[in-house]
Amino acid sequence: MIEEKPDFVIHCGDLFHQFRPSPGALRFSIQILDKFRQANIPFYVIRGNHDASKAQAQRFGGTVLKFLDDLGYLQYVQDETIDINEHIRFTGIGEYGKTTGDVIETVLRNNPFDGSKFNILALHGYLQGQVSDSIFDISGYQLASIGFDYIALGHYHKVWEETENNIYCPGSTEQTSLNDWGKPDKDGFLRKSGYYSIKTTLNPEENSWDLKVERQEFDVRPKGRFTYNFTDDSTIDEIMEKANVFVKKHDLEGAIIRYDFVGELPLGKQNLVNFTKLPAIKESKALHIISNQQVSNIILDKAKVGLTSEEALKALLEKSYNIKKSSVNKWLDITNETIKVLGQKIISSDLADEVKAIYNLVSEISSQLTESDIKKIATTKIKTKKSKSQPAKQPKTSKKSVSGPPKIVNQNNKVTKQADLEHFFKEGE
Repeated sequence: MIEEKPDFVIHCGDLFHQFRPSPGALRFSIQILDKFRQANIPFYVIRGNHDASKAQAQRFGGTVLKFLDDLGYLQYVQDETIDINEHIRFTGIGEYGKTTGDVIETVLRNNPFDGSKFNILALHGYLQGQVSDSIFDISGYQLASIGFDYIALGHYHKVWEETENNIYCPGSTEQTSLNDWGKPDKDGFLRKSGYYSIKTTLNPEENSWDLKVERQEFDVRPKGRFTYNFTDDSTIDEIMEKANVFVKKHDLEGAIIRYDFVGELPLGKQNLVNFTKLPAIKESKALHIISNQQVSNIILDKAKVGLTSEEALKALLEKSYNIKKSSVNKWLDITNETIKVLGQKIISSDLADEVKAIYNLVSEISSQLTESDIKKIATTKIKTKKSKSQPAKQPKTSKKSVSGPPKIVNQNNKVTKQADLEHFFKEGE
């Protein structure tokens, strides 16, 4: 930009990624802005939503942009119109969401439009046609009909143009969020960002401005987004190994990479996959990796014996635990909610082996169930210590807690304490 020796530079907001930038980010911004100051190139900036919200700017006595303005590193244009020189007028509007139209109207009311000058509008917000779910209802035609000769947009981090109305959005010069990704190279990495170079001259004969807009691109650090799809046809180990190979294939030194791991696994099994722990990610040469895990649940339809999971639970609750049919549905609701919670939780590494062992044991046993096994399960008895005040024949209706942990009596009449998992697994074998 400096090599082009422009009369001035306009930045349309989100100069910083957050309201309170780190000291390192501030120091780096000063180093860059000082290059423009040394070259006598004015640097105009409007407020983006990342720089500060309207409330934050009011509550904390301004923004970091105003702070840099006070130090002389940039010129902060805050919802106002200024004369850059005798020929060019500049209106800057920060981010206001759905009330942006009202702010524009107020600013123009306080600063009457001068059609004899080249009028620039810088705006931080969405226009109609940029995103499908935007609440911003201003169209490019509406803005152009006001009389602006050039409209510079921020907020939308991708390149976007509406040339018939002289509206240009250069996208971000450095990608930081998930909507920054543009058109990649053949290897899947994006390596270009850019800005617009605008040249305008006054045509005295027609009393109009001739406009020439060129997009200038430059190299930035590589950025890539890659998706790995998997199904439940493979074992957990096979899924993780293939994912690890996938990551290695797309690794690149100094790059920003996002991996999307997308697939389906049976309920509970998704606890056993944690793609952030892949060796290839830990050993990657990339500058930064974003790992996005989208694992949906598959609920078992029918087991080998022809029972659905709900039918099996009902049989277990009614026959083995003697729970009344009127209460079974409540227990099923609790069970289903518990499964959902466990299915969404990423378990810690210290519990992983234990949970995996439990899951594998249950999966192996349940996959081999027969009709005779179901009958045996239905006849298994649960014994508890009875409270003194509790009638012996109605253990299930008591509101008082049972003294001591429940004990499970297996077919060999050996008692297994619930807390003794190691002993339980040995007996299970």
